[in-house]
Amino acid sequence: MSEENKTTQAQQLPPIDQTKLHSTYANVCRIAQTPNEVIIDFGMNPNFFGTILDEPLSLDQRIIMSHDSAKRLLVHLASTIQNYEQKYGVIELDITKRLKQPQPAAK
Repeated sequence: MSEENKTTQAQQLPPIDQTKLHSTYANVCRIAQTPNEVIIDFGMNPNFFGTILDEPLSLDQRIIMSHDSAKRLLVHLASTIQNYEQKYGVIELDITKRLKQPQPAAK
């Protein structure tokens, strides 16, 4: 896509209303699907570091989207993670390995 087309496309986007926007932190998600939609539940796992607690997993946000919207989300998230890892290094998904890695010195 040429720069001119990107500029024209960007100019055609509607304004964004953020007055009802709220933020929530999640360290776990659960994904399910039907033939018509993808369902993503977000929440907090109080046992994230392997300690045994009596607290259950708490899911508090659900996003339901079409499969084509989910695929666009996948593309954008993959690009975001790729950019982050190019700048800061690979994200280790194994928590036990991540805890053993030396932490960068504070500036």
